[in-house]
Amino acid sequence: MNMFSGKPGASSGNFLFLQSAFACLVVMVFALAYPVVVQAAEVSASGTIVKRDTYHTQSEWGTKLVLPSEGKIARVMDGTYGFDIKTDAGIQIASFLDPQQAVGMSLPAGTYILEPYVCKRHRHHHIEVMATY
Repeated sequence: MNMFSGKPGASSGNFLFLQSAFACLVVMVFALAYPVVVQAAEVSASGTIVKRDTYHTQSEWGTKLVLPSEGKIARVMDGTYGFDIKTDAGIQIASFLDPQQAVGMSLPAGTYILEPYVCKRHRHHHIEVMATY
């Protein structure tokens, strides 16, 4: 019996249609209730320079910023006196006197080196950068 018309007939087709519609509705409710959150990957890099004027020497170390695809600088820590961003080949691509100016800068895929500035008074400086891609 057809539950809408009260007449005997093809009620099993309507029942299957209602089951399918209900199943789709349930799936849609769960899909909207639990959205998939896509989070960007994060990478970080650092650069440190220590100058020893007495001995006319300096030490440099850090980690490279490796972006497998285009990325954007999301956070800069330390770097009181600014820093340069250079390619792995040593070509300067950006220079910042205020380290926070780097936040939001887009960078193409590649490997980058951070080189902090050193002032005449303080001869040891450090910079850390976090980028998302």
